[in-house]
Amino acid sequence: MSIEFQSYIGSVAARLPELPCPVEGHVSLNTPVGSCLDSLGNVWLADTAHNRILVFDSDLDKVLAEFGSTGDGPQQFNMPFRLLAHPNKNWVYVSDIGNRRIHILQYDDKLSIQSFCCFGDEPTVELKGPNGIALYQGELCVADEFFEGEGGASRLAIFSETGQYLRSIHEIEGGYEPIHLLWPQGLSMDAEGRLYVANTGFDTVVRCDWHGKGIPFSSNGKCYIDGLEQARDVSVIQNRILIPGAEPNAISVYDIEGVQQGTLDGFVAPIQITQMRDKSRLLITEPVLASLQVHHISLPSITDQSVSESTVIKTIGDDRGSPGQFHFVTAVAGGITPKSQQHHRQRFPVIESWLSHQFSLQDKWFKAMQPVGMPSWLSLVVTAQSEWVQRWQQTWLRVILNERFEDPKALLWMVDAGNYQLQASDNGNENSASPASLPMLPGSLGIASYTPNSALPDQIDHDIPMIVVGNYLSGTISLLQYDSQIGELVPYTYFGGLGAEPWQLNKPQGITIDPTSNDILIADSGNHRISRWHINEEGVAGLVEVFGKLGDAHGEFHTPTDIAATRDGRFYITDQYNNRIEVYGDDNQWKWSFGQEGYGINDDNFLLPTSIDYDSEHLFISDLVNRSIKVFDLQGCFVDSFSGFGADPEKGQLWMPYLLHVNNSKVYLPDCALNRINVYQFNKNKKLAEVSL
Repeated sequence: MSIEFQSYIGSVAARLPELPCPVEGHVSLNTPVGSCLDSLGNVWLADTAHNRILVFDSDLDKVLAEFGSTGDGPQQFNMPFRLLAHPNKNWVYVSDIGNRRIHILQYDDKLSIQSFCCFGDEPTVELKGPNGIALYQGELCVADEFFEGEGGASRLAIFSETGQYLRSIHEIEGGYEPIHLLWPQGLSMDAEGRLYVANTGFDTVVRCDWHGKGIPFSSNGKCYIDGLEQARDVSVIQNRILIPGAEPNAISVYDIEGVQQGTLDGFVAPIQITQMRDKSRLLITEPVLASLQVHHISLPSITDQSVSESTVIKTIGDDRGSPGQFHFVTAVAGGITPKSQQHHRQRFPVIESWLSHQFSLQDKWFKAMQPVGMPSWLSLVVTAQSEWVQRWQQTWLRVILNERFEDPKALLWMVDAGNYQLQASDNGNENSASPASLPMLPGSLGIASYTPNSALPDQIDHDIPMIVVGNYLSGTISLLQYDSQIGELVPYTYFGGLGAEPWQLNKPQGITIDPTSNDILIADSGNHRISRWHINEEGVAGLVEVFGKLGDAHGEFHTPTDIAATRDGRFYITDQYNNRIEVYGDDNQWKWSFGQEGYGINDDNFLLPTSIDYDSEHLFISDLVNRSIKVFDLQGCFVDSFSGFGADPEKGQLWMPYLLHVNNSKVYLPDCALNRINVYQFNKNKKLAEVSL
């Protein structure tokens, strides 16, 4: 038996015109992470999922240079992540996380960029996941996120500024016992050279010296700041500690001794924060929004636990709504067959090209009309509103042009959450995704294909499967149907709503259909339970029951994320933060579990298992941190796996895989950070072979 990468769906092209070129209308970003300023005042950006570095002028009006391509050569990247400019030399350090190494890029006044050297991947060091970087007095510190030391602990690796390995820090000395590192991501440094580590696995920010000795904060007597929602990164700027994600959709601001001063609100999921030459301006990357933003912020004015808003001066990154593109793709349902590959949606390429150009011009007009210096929350609202309006315009144009699928019974449906729509494909080719729904509200996430036992009242065509879509933000579940007259999915009914009552949902994720009862099963993640619903013959959704509660005992869950149902009445549930698979019977009672916490790609170790599906008498599980698709039999015995961390589209590699779907032995796994859907083939008759990249 084997599982092998086959192809992918989603446009990966990111071509630029001849440089230098204007930023507006030419820069489509794909999950950008790192940024820095060079000695010339230019802005460097790691366009991470596009495997390239972009260089802008100081006003962010022009693209001056582009460097890198996909690969493992000296001029290539596999997920360039963090950037750091050398304070005295024309060097920029790049953590090339997928290639497990650090680059030093050398540039001149004309921005001719060359690779000076690469290091960290030599056998004596073997970085496993170089993320954050910091430089002080000729030494470079690298947060090795995926290093697996004793007890699974990560490390900080110290090099000379030219790449010679010096030592590693495996734990921080401080307090009554050592402080372990787990998935450290961001690094920063204050004026005294003290290190600040975003210790993401424990949701803390740790302060230490360059030999691992903890330096306590006077606010709590500990060498770490805790009580954070998340610690995705840390930046020390103007004697303030800025922690993105410490509170949801915000940046928390602390003084240098760990006393919280306030919160900057109005973000989605900010990562790296870089001081510009004007001290009132900060560069902030928003990977989920596929943008780089310039914010006006007076950090000294943030005091007394205040909640403040920055003003957005500029945003870089075009709308990811071009034909074939995804923006935060989360889930897949349905399937295509060899016969259906002969069918194609009626399209008008000349008209579509013209319309794409017109929408690009309209997007420029929208941005030009937005006043400079809007509060960050208002900028988010206005941007989302303009994109949503454009989705409605595009929908009506598709209807007018009579674009529709010839065989809507055999379609692959994909949740394109960042573009507020569902897309469909009738052949599974790279650029085959096509919008096929009325605009959706922000927050769409899970999806399932549903066929009622008999035709429902006002159902347009019982032969075409209906589509169930969950909304993570509102807690609602929508039932949609395909209208062949207009070629779009339209609403049929909805149920649920945000809350903790039995009939409500909180952060719903995976959805599946029980083949024995045709009930709809929902992973009610925020309420730590499974919710079962039934559509009656009148087309009305009713709650059947819920089961599960927060905990780690059998029969309890900690953030269940997905469900697979088999015809013998069993349910297999990814119990994400308990790192296991819980198995239930048709009586909704716990039967057994398999799996345990740990690194591994060829076993039943899990680190945040996110999704599960059933096909061909096997279970398929997406194991997030291990970046693996693992195949098990129905008794929980390991069969095979595919693994690969990175952003190479030709190798099926993964960054942030979400809800997988298996149909006729094809595994569809959307990656919401890479913005594509990888397609794998499972062959249960082939000899067992590990396929690992």
